[in-house]
Amino acid sequence: MSKFQNTKGLAVIKANELSRIHRERLITNGFIREVIKGWYISSRPEEQVGDSTSWYRSFWYFVSVYFNESFGEEWCLSSEQSLAIYSGNMSVPKQLLVKSPKSQNNIIQLLHGTSFFDMASSVPSKDEIIKKDGINLYSLSAALINSSPYFFSQYPTDARAALSIVKDSSKILGKLLDGGHSKIAGRLAGAFRNIGRDRIADDIIQAMKSAGYDIRVDMPTKLTILRRFKLISLIS
Repeated sequence: MSKFQNTKGLAVIKANELSRIHRERLITNGFIREVIKGWYISSRPEEQVGDSTSWYRSFWYFVSVYFNESFGEEWCLSSEQSLAIYSGNMSVPKQLLVKSPKSQNNIIQLLHGTSFFDMASSVPSKDEIIKKDGINLYSLSAALINSSPYFFSQYPTDARAALSIVKDSSKILGKLLDGGHSKIAGRLAGAFRNIGRDRIADDIIQAMKSAGYDIRVDMPTKLTILRRFKLISLIS
């Protein structure tokens, strides 16, 4: 159907790829649905009005095609959304934040109450961007450093899962020291200690102190609660 069709049978189609007559027939017969003006996704004729199946199935593929087409390589999901994906959480957010220096701070309304907010913002350097299934993410270490305390307290399961991927402190330490991020270092040290990665926590604390920084270990509240709940579950 389209040069944008992938191996899973999903397709993202731009209006100029189809003649008007061909496009209208496909819409009428339920083979494509308009997401935003000039952009369509493949759908199934048996879907009823209001059915969100095709959209939620296509969402992340649409993200990759739309933003690579719109901004080239100069875009990236937010650090928080990057961490959610690293944790394995691929649920469709109500609003997806995308950063790009080419953006004009647009809110783009999509299907079923979802939207994009493309923010005019610088993006990480190339060595701090990881491409996953066509989607540009912060590298894991950059995402952990750049994510707000809110993410750790409000999404403790995702935060713990992302933290557990880190095997040693080397990549994180370099970025913490280069930026002089003593407060962030304290938060990450507390978070790593919370999930039982004491060696990584100690490495961060010792390195920051050796560099002359005053570091105070801060363990996000909800991470602490979650840890206690898991310990109680194991004991009972």
